[in-house]
Parts: sequence; structure tokens; C-alpha cells
Amino acid sequence: MAKNTLSFVCQNCGAAYNRWQGKCESCGEWNTLAEEDTTGSTSMPVSIRSKRKGRLFALETLTGKSVEAPRLPSGMAELDRVTGGGFVRGSVLLVGAAIPASANRRC
Repeated sequence: MAKNTLSFVCQNCGAAYNRWQGKCESCGEWNTLAEEDTTGSTSMPVSIRSKRKGRLFALETLTGKSVEAPRLPSGMAELDRVTGGGFVRGSVLLVGAAIPASANRRC
């Protein structure tokens, strides 16, 4: 039985590569490499024939009902207001502030 092999072929000039790269080295075009099967079998799409493993999960539509994440209050009223009621467990919050012009002077 022939081994299924995949190659990446430039859609602009036809050059073939073993693995994907952003720029075709032959013609210099960006994002023109597409995954193709080199064995010639076309019974299944390339994405199914590849041996990549992944985890399946159910997708939810954007029109569906959303569930609000539980919030952890910080104890500071203004911070809780800005964060939508408090912090969400497992999330990251980036807090920044402008430096006053007087702080930029050197003494």
C-alpha cells in the first residue's frame, strides 16, 4: 500500500515543498502555498487524509444564549465597575496608566 504523502505547492509558480512556509522561495510570493496530496488519490479531502490529531469539541452559534462568567469582586468599587463586576477566574487583566509630564523631568 502506498504511503500517503503531502506536499505544499505554490499556487503562483507550481514549486513544491515538503512543509509549509510563508514565502515561496521560487517566485517570492507570500501565502501562496497550498497543501496537496502527491499520491494522486482524491477519495477524501487533504485535511482528512493528513494524520494530524486534534480534540473535537462542539461549537456554539453566536446567536445562542450566553452564560455570564462568575465574577470575583475586588473590593474597590471603581475597579469592579470597570471590569464589569469583578475579575473572572483564569483571565488576565492588563492595567496601564499614563505617566504625568512632571515625572519625565530629571533632577
